[in-house]
Amino acid sequence: MKIGILGATGQAGKKIAGRVLSEKAGTPVLFGRDAAKLESLRNSLQPLSSEQPEAAILDVRDRNSMEEAFRSIDFLVIALSSSEHLPAVVSAVLNTGICCLDILLGSREKREFLESHEQHFKERGVCYITDGGYHPGIPGVMARRAEELSPGLHSVDIFGSFGLNWREKRFSPETMEDFVRELKNMDIAVLKDGHWRSSWNNFRRLDFVDGRGVKDCAAMGMDEIRLLGEFIPSVKNAGFFIAGFGRIIDWGIMPLSLAALALFPAAERRIASFFVWGLRAFGSHGAWAELRLRGEGKSGSIEMAASYPDPYDFTALPVVACIRQYADTPRRPGLWRQALYLDPSRFWDDMQEMGVRLSVTVKP
Repeated sequence: MKIGILGATGQAGKKIAGRVLSEKAGTPVLFGRDAAKLESLRNSLQPLSSEQPEAAILDVRDRNSMEEAFRSIDFLVIALSSSEHLPAVVSAVLNTGICCLDILLGSREKREFLESHEQHFKERGVCYITDGGYHPGIPGVMARRAEELSPGLHSVDIFGSFGLNWREKRFSPETMEDFVRELKNMDIAVLKDGHWRSSWNNFRRLDFVDGRGVKDCAAMGMDEIRLLGEFIPSVKNAGFFIAGFGRIIDWGIMPLSLAALALFPAAERRIASFFVWGLRAFGSHGAWAELRLRGEGKSGSIEMAASYPDPYDFTALPVVACIRQYADTPRRPGLWRQALYLDPSRFWDDMQEMGVRLSVTVKP
């Protein structure tokens, strides 16, 4: 199966291409605008498998070339640096009927745009999977697996923590702007007693037991958590909570950036650059990614922990697991969230097989 990767030369795109190849999920077809970067990536991937990756220059602003490229593949992964060109990509997806998965940052605008096309996806036989990768992407399927192991959950809290060596990373201006925009518009709602409630008091403290100490975690709304009731009817309390970047950033750089963005929206790119400067100056210097779940219900309590040393790999591995399930099951046209598309049991089996560390403790 040929897996097209749009944005293949980006940080996440490279990891996905490598994992698709090394895990034998298909033959990656690398799409990008820079011929030199594509050739360099293709050469770096060749030792991973006897299957040789393909590469093609593709500009998402050229609809005809995009449609021609999509007709040459069996599945598409959208790993662009921002959602700016998503309308053009979706138009080409609908015209060619290619099924796909995106790992774009979550936003209200993206959700509303995709939901407005849901009927078109069904009519054209397109299975469009959104919110792919790590978070969103894993928390919802983690909760669904917890329900399988400890049925009747009424409370589910999921916590996330990750780190990068920010000094080593280079991001496009569009990626930086999307990132800051997501922080500005972050949904801070949690489910309490069956009702979604937003409050700046929606914080939790958790020791991830990773040697980095107790962390303050802020509520971060996700569609896959809001839709959990369809899969766990008994749930009355739920939320996803993300650990911060460190005290200087959380209580200094970030508030300044968000305040400046509110006052000077036209200066978004400069503000995003300031925030990324803060990450490089005061953020983590190591890499890790971890998720923890705490659930309670009529069957007792459950705790789950999943971790991997590299956040970008922790983004790529769920994509590979999703591609495997897509390839092995009948096509399901429509709009899906990755966490709600997947079969939970098989997903976690695949993740462990690919090296993710998973622990589960169930108490009656």
